Amino acid sequence: MKLRLAVGVLWMLILLTSTFTGFAEEQHRKTKRPNVVVMLSDDQGWGDFGFQGNRNFQTPNLDHLCDTGALFNRFYVCPVCAPTRAEYLTGRYHPRGSTVGVTQGDERLDLDEITIADRFLSAGYKTAAFGKWHNGSQYPYHPNGRGFEEFYGFCSGHWGDYFSPPLEKNGTPITGNGYVTNDFMQHALEFIRHHRHENFFCYIAFNTPHTPMQVPDEFMDKVRSRELPMRHNDRLNESEELEMTRAAIAMVENIDENVGRLLETLKELNLSEDTIVVYFNDNGPNSFRWNAGMKGRKGSLDEGGIRSPLLVRWPREIAPGKRIEQLCGAIDLVPTLCDLVGIPIEPNPDHRLDGINLANHLKSPNEPTHSRPLFSHWSGRIAMREGAYLLDAEGKLFDVLNDLGQHSDLSEQLPQQAESMKEAVNRWREDVLKSAKPRRPFLIGHQSRPKSLLPAQDGKCSGPSVVRSNTAPNCSYFTKLKTPEDRCRWEVEILNEGTYTLQLQMTVPADALGKSIQVKIGDKRCEGVLSESFTSEPYGSSNDRVTRKTESLMKRFASIQIGTISLEPGIGDLEVALVEPLENSAGVELQGVELQKTSSPPKDIP
Repeated sequence: MKLRLAVGVLWMLILLTSTFTGFAEEQHRKTKRPNVVVMLSDDQGWGDFGFQGNRNFQTPNLDHLCDTGALFNRFYVCPVCAPTRAEYLTGRYHPRGSTVGVTQGDERLDLDEITIADRFLSAGYKTAAFGKWHNGSQYPYHPNGRGFEEFYGFCSGHWGDYFSPPLEKNGTPITGNGYVTNDFMQHALEFIRHHRHENFFCYIAFNTPHTPMQVPDEFMDKVRSRELPMRHNDRLNESEELEMTRAAIAMVENIDENVGRLLETLKELNLSEDTIVVYFNDNGPNSFRWNAGMKGRKGSLDEGGIRSPLLVRWPREIAPGKRIEQLCGAIDLVPTLCDLVGIPIEPNPDHRLDGINLANHLKSPNEPTHSRPLFSHWSGRIAMREGAYLLDAEGKLFDVLNDLGQHSDLSEQLPQQAESMKEAVNRWREDVLKSAKPRRPFLIGHQSRPKSLLPAQDGKCSGPSVVRSNTAPNCSYFTKLKTPEDRCRWEVEILNEGTYTLQLQMTVPADALGKSIQVKIGDKRCEGVLSESFTSEPYGSSNDRVTRKTESLMKRFASIQIGTISLEPGIGDLEVALVEPLENSAGVELQGVELQKTSSPPKDIP
C-alpha cells in the first residue's frame, strides 16, 4: 500500500513538473523576441518562381513559404547587387552610404552607417552572415565590423568557381565544402542549431543564379529536356538564350531545395512559430527570360530590372496567403524588421532612415495602402515610382499597374503628374546624390585586424603590358606584368604606425627568377628578389553550364614574402612594380598584396 502511494505521488510530481515545464516554455516562447532569417538571392528575376505563375520553374519550398506567409507584390530593389545590399542593411538610399558601384571600392558601405546587424546585436541577438557580402572587404568594412559576429563566405561581388572554392571564415582563409549554396546553408543551419535557445539574426546571401552558371548535375539533369512553355517576349529583339534559362532554372531549384532545408530545420527545432523568414532578390534577372512581360533586366531602372517579390513568414503574427499591394522597397526592411521584433530606432537627423515601416501591413488584416514616393538610382540615372506611376530615367511616364511592359508614355496625357514627379526627382538628386563621399582609401593596419589584404579587384592597373584577367574586376587578378612601367595601384590609408610584413600573392614564371619587385607607399619602399618559381593553370570552366563572358577564371597563387616596411599613419598610393623588365616572358601575375602589422614603435618612457 505504501509502495503504491509512493509511486502515485511520484507520477503526480512528474505530471505536475511536466505541465509546469510546458507552461513555462510556452510563456517563454510568448515573451521571447522572434528570431529573424533573411535570405537574398543574386540575379534572380521577379518571375523565377512557381508562385509567380512561371511553369518553367519547380519551386515547391518557395511556393510554400509564399503560401504560409505574406507576399509583397510591389517591392523594389536596385539594378545591381551592392547597392541593394546597402539599402537592405541600412534602410537608406544607397548613395547616402557611398555604395555607388560594384567593384574597386565603390561597393563599400560608409563606416558611419548603422546596419541592421548593428541594431540586432545591440538588442542582444546573436548575428551571422553566410555567403556573398559585397559591401567591403578590409576591416572594418568587413561583415565582422558591421555587426555580424560570424561570417562565412566571400566579400567579392562574384566568385569564379562554385565548387569548394577559396572562402573565408571571420577573416581567415578557408576552403569551401562542396557547392557553395549548399555549403552556405549548411553553415547557417549549424549557426541556428547552436543558438536555438537564444535570439538570432541570420543573413543568408546566396550568390546564385549569378554567373558563372554552375550547378550540380542532379539539378541540371532535371531541366535538360524539360518543356519551357514560358518564354521571354523578345521585345526590341532581345533574344532568350535557352541554355542560360535552363541553367538559371537549375540554380534556382537548388536554392529552393536549400530553402526547404531551412524550413524543415526550423520545424524540427520547434522554432517555426517564433522565426520571421524573409526572402527577396537583389535585382532583375541576369538574362532575358520570362518575367511577366516587364521591360528591362539586371542593370535597368525599368520594372524588369528592379522589381522583386518580398516574402515574409511569421506564423505567430502573419496570416498565411496574405497579399500586399503597398509600394515598398529594400529600404523598408530595417524599420519593418526592427518594429516586428521590438527594437526601437532612435531618431537621428544625421542618418535619417528613408524606409517606411511595413509592420502594420503584415499584421493587420485590412491595412490600406499609403501613397509614398520611391526612387531608384544607378550610374547617375534616376527613376521614380508613386502610386500607379513610373517616371523612368528618360522622363517618360507609365502606368505600371496596367502597362508592365512600359509601352504607352503618358507624359503628354498627364502633364501635371509627370511634372510633379520630375520636380521630386530633382529634389532627391540634390538631397541624396551629394551624400556619397568622393574619396575613401583602402584601410591598412586596423587594431582589430593586424592583417590587411588588398585584392586585385580593388586596385587599378596601368602600363604597356599589364591587364586584368577579365573585364569584370570582381574575382580577377592582374596579369602580364613585364616592365617597370606596368603598375598595380591601390589608394590606401595607414591607420597605425608600425612595421609591416609584405607578401604578394603571385605566379612567377621560371624566366622571372632573380628579378626584383618593389612595393612603394609614399616615400617608403620595400624591394625583394623573386627567388622561387610558381605557376598554375586557370580553373573553373569545367563546371560551367554556359560559356562565361565576363567572369575571370580562378587561379592558385603563391604567397611570396618580399620584406618589411615601416609605415606611419597617412594616405597615399601603394604601388607594385617590377624593378627591371622581363625579356621574352609571359610576365608575372598578381592577385593581391597582404600587409601584416608585426610591431609598433616603442613608446617614450618619461
